[in-house]
Amino acid sequence: MTATMIALRQHHHRLTRLTLALGLITGLLMPNQGLAQERQEDPRVGLAAGFLDAGQAVHNMELVRNLPKPEGFYDPEQPAGAPRTPPPPEPAEGEEAPPRPPQGLSYTNSDLAFIDNYMFVGNYHGFNTYSVEDPEEVERLASFVCPGGQGDVSVYGDLLFMSVEQTRGRLDCGVGGVEEPISSERFRGVRIFDISDIRRPQQVAAIQTCRGSHTHTVVPDPNDPNNVYIYGQGTGSVRDGEELAGCIDL
Repeated sequence: MTATMIALRQHHHRLTRLTLALGLITGLLMPNQGLAQERQEDPRVGLAAGFLDAGQAVHNMELVRNLPKPEGFYDPEQPAGAPRTPPPPEPAEGEEAPPRPPQGLSYTNSDLAFIDNYMFVGNYHGFNTYSVEDPEEVERLASFVCPGGQGDVSVYGDLLFMSVEQTRGRLDCGVGGVEEPISSERFRGVRIFDISDIRRPQQVAAIQTCRGSHTHTVVPDPNDPNNVYIYGQGTGSVRDGEELAGCIDL
């Protein structure tokens, strides 16, 4: 093979590699160009910020009714909610960890439950009851302020069950919280409300648990419609045995 033939073959290989590289770059750029065009056409891009008047983009649905949180379910000094704060730095060896700052969840809506034409909206601060018989004329029927989070709700017959996990929860549903580390006034578990009068719910029982209740599941007895079982799932810290007998942190 002559030197000229070798040079031509090497030149051909270089051209082939260059062509492949250009093809690869083109293939990578084309999807990105398409993505950029999709972003330009996305109606969510450039939506105006706001609290009750934020910009909206809707696809294949229609907003027919929007009700703000009622009084007692937001902080009047921070109606849009408290900003989330970063966790404190890790403590040095031998030092105690500082308490975590509040994360602005005190008034967060958490869960929904439905029965007949009624909707129950759980909240870290209690729950609200609405009539949804006419979606365009949703009516708030009752508000029950009872802090404690998580506020997940379930309904069975004339009973409403609500999960309570935070240490500020009180047996009497008071809004003052509980400052003492061990207190007979604290409640963490599952509250039970009588909602037979839909406009005037009444707390009729409160089941204490060691970790509180982040959420729960209601299971009716297949052989007795008047009997239900509640599975409570908690993710909070374990309570001191002096506050609730039988609680042990393993």
